[in-house]
Amino acid sequence: MCAAARMSPVQEAARLPKLDTNTMTRGMWIRRAVAILGLSASVLAMAAGPAVEPGEYIYVEGGSSHGAMSVKGNRFNIETMGANCHTCAVSGTFKGRTGVADACRIAVSGDNGVLKLDTSATQEACRDFCGMRAGFDGEYHRPPAACTDRQRTVRIGQAHKQYAAKDYDGARTTLRALLSECDTFMDWIERDKARSDLAVTEYHRGDNQQCLAALSDTVAVRMQGDSSSFLPPCDADNYASTSKAILYNQGLCKAPAKH
Repeated sequence: MCAAARMSPVQEAARLPKLDTNTMTRGMWIRRAVAILGLSASVLAMAAGPAVEPGEYIYVEGGSSHGAMSVKGNRFNIETMGANCHTCAVSGTFKGRTGVADACRIAVSGDNGVLKLDTSATQEACRDFCGMRAGFDGEYHRPPAACTDRQRTVRIGQAHKQYAAKDYDGARTTLRALLSECDTFMDWIERDKARSDLAVTEYHRGDNQQCLAALSDTVAVRMQGDSSSFLPPCDADNYASTSKAILYNQGLCKAPAKH
């Protein structure tokens, strides 16, 4: 038998099945489009950043309500205190501009360091995180560097050192600046303590009128003029030493000026 004639490389290539160049082109185009879309989404996500800007925010609803919200990445933690020491404690994650904590949904609005939280869509579910007299709906402000918890403590300490050294003008300047710049970020007892410190400083400066003026907006002095007003038991206990100091300093302020 004769051996079969061997084909040349060119002939072998000619016998191979032909690739569908149109199908190959479509597949390559789809893969390229997916890659481009994925890259675009990543770039947009990086440019947009987190839906809620990270940082520490202070609850500024006023009255006896105070607290804070911490935002790290897409996670948040809220702790507030309302009347009679009732509290809220909520932790969860942000899905866009909505905070999620179990069945509670918290709508977030605002930016540039001022956020507003609204739980009206799932109010009952959100109430599960709070005592009867506490809530966490409302405005939260990110404090400037000079008004963080740490810096307020530093500034109050500075005023106390100036007072102890009988640098009453220096203590007055420090306390006035603190109250002017950070009033919004202080809870009601902290604020009244600073006002009391300012009042006794004014007394030692010989300015009884300014002494009384510094005390005029404290809770203790306002309650003197309203026999129907009172504090809930826990608030009264927490405020007792501050109230006592305020009323004592008020007595000093009403005495003849010290020279």
